[in-house]
Amino acid sequence: MLTEERYAKILKLLDEKGSVTVQELKEFLDTSESTIRRDLNALAAAGKLLKVFGGAVAFDGGYDTQDAYVAQREKVNIEEKKAIAAYAAGLIRPDDFVFLDAGTTTGYLPDYVTEKSAVFVTNAPGHASKLAAAGMKVYLIGGELKPSTEAVAGNEAVENLEKYHFTIGFFGANGVSQREGFTTPDLSEALVKRKAMENTRSCFVLCDHDKLGKVSSVTFGAFSGASVITDCIAQENYRTCENVIEIPREKEDS
Repeated sequence: MLTEERYAKILKLLDEKGSVTVQELKEFLDTSESTIRRDLNALAAAGKLLKVFGGAVAFDGGYDTQDAYVAQREKVNIEEKKAIAAYAAGLIRPDDFVFLDAGTTTGYLPDYVTEKSAVFVTNAPGHASKLAAAGMKVYLIGGELKPSTEAVAGNEAVENLEKYHFTIGFFGANGVSQREGFTTPDLSEALVKRKAMENTRSCFVLCDHDKLGKVSSVTFGAFSGASVITDCIAQENYRTCENVIEIPREKEDS
C-alpha cells in the first residue's frame, strides 16, 4: 500500500472514530507497528492529527491540556447548558443523596431543582451557595480551592468523599470519548471526580455538544460508567450509544 493511501485511510478512520490506537491501525492497515508510528509522526508534523500515548486523536474532536477560567466557559453555549441542567434536575427523586460536581453546566442545575427533600454534597462553593439560597440542605467538601475552575480539589477533598454514598450524581467534563472516557485537564480535579463516581449509584455527565468526541489530559471515568446528557448528538458513532441521552428539543412556534 502506498504511503499516501495509508495516510488517507488513517485520517478517514480518525474522522469516523475520533481516536485510534496503534494496535487498531496495525490490524486495519495490515502493516507493522514501526510503519504506523512513522505515519502518525508524519501526519502530526503536518498538523493532520494529534499524537497521544498509544495512538492519535483527531483535531476535529479537540484535545485540551488546560482548563479555561469559569468566566470564559460561562459565556459558551449558555442556553444549551441551561436546558441540559433543567433536564438533569428532573431526575432527582425524593430523599436522593446527590453529588453535584463543579462546572458551568452543573452550575445551572440548582436553578431547576424542585425536590426539596434531596440532600446535596458539592465541591463547588458557588453551587453550594445557590442550593442553600434555594432552601436545600447542602454540604460543601473541604480541600484546595482552584481559582480557574472554582472547584475544591486535591487529596483532602478525596478523603472527604470517602464516607459518602450517593444515590445520584451529576458531573462536569472537558471531554467525552468512547475510548478515553470522561476527561479533564487537571489531575487533582480528576481524582475528586473519580472518587465521587465510585461512590455514586447513578452517574450522569452533563455536557453540551461541543464536548462529545473531545479528549483531555486525565481520564476520571470510563465511558460505560455513566450516562451522558447532552443537547445535540451530531456524531453518528454517539447516536447509537444507549448511555447518551439527547434532551428533547422545544418545538418552535409555527
